[in-house]
Amino acid sequence: MRLTFAWPARPPSSHHHAATIVLMDETDLAQLPPYANIDFKSLAKTDPAFKTLWQKSSGHLDFQDPSTTVTLSKAILKTDFDLSLDVPDDRLCPPIPNRWNYVSWIQSLIDSTSPNYTSTYDPDRLVTGLDIGTGASAIYTMLCLQTRPKWTMCATDIDKKSFDSAIRNLTINGLVTRTKMLQTIPENPLIPFQHLGVGKLDFTVCNPPFFTSLTDMRASLQGEGKSAKPNAICTGAEVEMLCQGGDLGFVSRMVEESLLLREKVTWYTSMLGKLESAKAIITLLKSHGIENRAVGVVEVGTAATKRWVVAWSFGDLRPPQSVARFERIANEFLPFPTEYRIELPEGYDGDAVMVIDRLLSSLDLKWTWDGERMVGVGEAAQVVWNRAYRREHERKKKEAALAGDRDRDTQMHGQDEMKVALAFRVSIDKAQRVVVIEWLKGRDRVIWESFCGMLHRVFKK
Repeated sequence: MRLTFAWPARPPSSHHHAATIVLMDETDLAQLPPYANIDFKSLAKTDPAFKTLWQKSSGHLDFQDPSTTVTLSKAILKTDFDLSLDVPDDRLCPPIPNRWNYVSWIQSLIDSTSPNYTSTYDPDRLVTGLDIGTGASAIYTMLCLQTRPKWTMCATDIDKKSFDSAIRNLTINGLVTRTKMLQTIPENPLIPFQHLGVGKLDFTVCNPPFFTSLTDMRASLQGEGKSAKPNAICTGAEVEMLCQGGDLGFVSRMVEESLLLREKVTWYTSMLGKLESAKAIITLLKSHGIENRAVGVVEVGTAATKRWVVAWSFGDLRPPQSVARFERIANEFLPFPTEYRIELPEGYDGDAVMVIDRLLSSLDLKWTWDGERMVGVGEAAQVVWNRAYRREHERKKKEAALAGDRDRDTQMHGQDEMKVALAFRVSIDKAQRVVVIEWLKGRDRVIWESFCGMLHRVFKK
């Protein structure tokens, strides 16, 4: 038997959409996967304007032509999301696959850290997000609202022209009534709770200005220091592309604000343009003792351009490794593993289902088992599986039985109102002969490791 904390490579998604959807209901929109590529031929069949461009270019699109990027973005947005886009010529026209993949990652983060431990989309869950620097397109806000009918958004911007354009886009798509718009100034906090009129946010989404100066921006857009020039032209204005300290300075401000706001925002997230910036933010978070983190990457197909996403939380709900651990960077920048895999020994003839259910049912914790799916969820107030605690627990059970206190036998610690130190999910894959334990909630990794070690010993030869 081999037992280790899992550090798996992130599995590739088996579901990819490529601008081929014409009509979808709300359920379809809410569960759209991230883009793997764009099927330009299929897109040309559904969007007349893009069809004209595709035929005119004989299938060789010139992404250094601003009109090409605008036509493509409008076509994808209309075809895949039934959204319209109207952006001034001197403001950034967003690449939709890149933007959607970030939103899709956030949706996975939110879905997988639900207070009721469901790991899938809950259509009735009310969620409020903040789009920091929404831009002229309000693209992140629109994608969030269009694909999640119960979500609401707050959106800010410091640029009057972009702010007015964002309102126009939200209005023409019928989404403005689910958005609180706030035009702000550079001196204001990035997360201006005092002006938003909300008590709590579930997440932030942010695509900060990447560059520190015009020289820095021009060098990057010309491909200096890179193996190749950027694939597409950038139409962003200076106000959208520049800020003091670039993306690192901007997100560092977010971190500093989060130290004061703490759990008023469940998940702080931001995109970063450089891997070095993402590593620096992770290092900053670690220096402040913020251990509940997630790291992702935004990429589409084989394009060289990558964007990095860093998320952090002061709460104790733990995201799964498939969301939180992008494995192509050094372990020192990744959060602690939240998955533990036990490979059952060869020749093991015991019933793992029965063994696990019987063991966890005997402990002083909440435990719910679904025998059909072979999945169970448990909550513990402390390390209730060590010998000392179990002996004391058995003693109290006997005392309760002798005293005729039936309720105490099952609710010795008022578990309906207990403070949860550890929540976990245990699933069994008989075909693969693997027991998978997932860390769902908790702040203390020692308790988590202790629990995994306890189950490890059950199956140790």
